[in-house]
Amino acid sequence: MQTKLLQFTDEDLRIAGQLIRDGKLVAFPTETVYGLGANALDVAAVKSTYVAKGRPSDNPLIVHVWHKEQILDIAEYISPDAEKVIDNLMPGSVTIVLPKKSVIDDCITAGLPTVAIRMPLSVQAREFLRYADVPVTAPSANTSSRPSPTTWQRVAEDMDGKISAILCGENCQVGIESTVLDLTGDEPRILRPGVVTSEMLSELLGKPVPVITDPKSKVNSPGVKYKHYAPNVPMALDLTADTQKLADYYDKLVAEGRNPVLLVEHPELFGARNTWQIGQTDQAVAQNLFENLRLLEKQYDYIIASYSSHTEFADSILNRLIRSASHHVI
Repeated sequence: MQTKLLQFTDEDLRIAGQLIRDGKLVAFPTETVYGLGANALDVAAVKSTYVAKGRPSDNPLIVHVWHKEQILDIAEYISPDAEKVIDNLMPGSVTIVLPKKSVIDDCITAGLPTVAIRMPLSVQAREFLRYADVPVTAPSANTSSRPSPTTWQRVAEDMDGKISAILCGENCQVGIESTVLDLTGDEPRILRPGVVTSEMLSELLGKPVPVITDPKSKVNSPGVKYKHYAPNVPMALDLTADTQKLADYYDKLVAEGRNPVLLVEHPELFGARNTWQIGQTDQAVAQNLFENLRLLEKQYDYIIASYSSHTEFADSILNRLIRSASHHVI
């Protein structure tokens, strides 16, 4: 099919909204990553998302809304903790998991009785959702297992010819996916870390909010079960920022005939070796991570990334880096 490139004008937003209601797929920007939107009330449309992405059907989808009242249309109830999160952190880069109403088909939730709901912080995202006027499922708008797209051009690389339209909006400012917060049990728990941290949620809710690290405990969260974020070339991850170790690893690869690149905080320390700036703050690393991987895979045949921050937000970035490197830590 021909994929339309739409702008954020009233006319194009009306076209995008109608495409969603007609059961078509439309990619759109959020503050985290670009999403691949489908009408959450149209089972055929939702199932076409899995086909376009090559995504396993037992991986749940997040339902996106643009105002609080829509949450009650799809969730069985809103708990007191959920009320606090909605009122204080939404719109925002947080997804809440609640018991679902029957209007949400099992194909969205991988057969689970819960639904993941998000109200994006991005004004452009909420404007699109307002024009769509239905709840919208939206996994990242990339081929499954690839780095998530943070610009519309990266969406086009993976999705051109597979979906009806791309809304060409702003680049994503956060750069990694939302925090997923499970509010269905007795205690809240984070199923996928993000920019909204455990510390922030604990302070808001007045109770501990642990991050679940056992993958078997996280099946009701999107984006945690399968290989994710991987570039098309091998990747290794260093967590020590040991300049000599990184240089030696790079030189070993060159001796083997490779053309590697060092994705590091201080490129100037590595002389004439191929280097790329990973970012000097956690926010910069997160914002540019997936874009950097997509750029570097086009120029080099091996990526050596180094990241040694120990802040709470760093844990969310590390979650993505480890999976991008397929757990290959040197």
